Amino acid sequence: MADSPRGLPVKQTIKLSGLRKTMSQTMKASVQTAALSQVNREIDVTDLHERRGALGVSLNTLLMAVVARSLPNHPLLNAELVENQILVYDAVNLGMAVSVTDGLIVVVIPNADKLSLTELNAAIQDKAERARSGKLTMPDVEGGTFTVSNLGMYGIDGGFPIPRAPEAGILLIGAARPQPAVHEGQIAIRTIARFSINFDHRFIDGAAAAAFLQMLDERITRPDTWLEA
Repeated sequence: MADSPRGLPVKQTIKLSGLRKTMSQTMKASVQTAALSQVNREIDVTDLHERRGALGVSLNTLLMAVVARSLPNHPLLNAELVENQILVYDAVNLGMAVSVTDGLIVVVIPNADKLSLTELNAAIQDKAERARSGKLTMPDVEGGTFTVSNLGMYGIDGGFPIPRAPEAGILLIGAARPQPAVHEGQIAIRTIARFSINFDHRFIDGAAAAAFLQMLDERITRPDTWLEA
């Protein structure tokens, strides 16, 4: 096996595939052009977690749904900056990070805000299964307007995710953990998760990002206000 340019012995050489190469270029472009900032908030997901069984969908599907349905109320987070113009997307094409053998890959669910819970759950399962079996095509990973990365299954509480250029924002959802919290005026054990949003500070300020997290908090803690029967 040949040595690296630094003269170190190399155990294995892994060539970037078409999708991986595109992702590498996208992340580089995002870091080079965007002025990244972050706000985060701990949210009580207990009630939403308890609803998933009756609805026949996963907690991840419910979280993806509330994000998709909240983005139209916060258009700057579903937009991109082109020279001196902010282009607000008409569609919410929601990116979702999927764990595969060699890391994470983001798939895109078009018009996610218009899908019912059943339709969204089916789309999530389909894209995730095809990602893990290596059957994705370029249309499956292109055209995203905002991305959600749910890393709770790894026990991660927070981080500093990079938006996929030209997207302006990405939401990282941490592990949902039971912990003492004030609920209805009393101390109780509730399931809490940290939500961290990274955004392009060139045209999105902290107040806009914080308002988006506030809406997520309101809807997640009161699922009856937006969930269909």
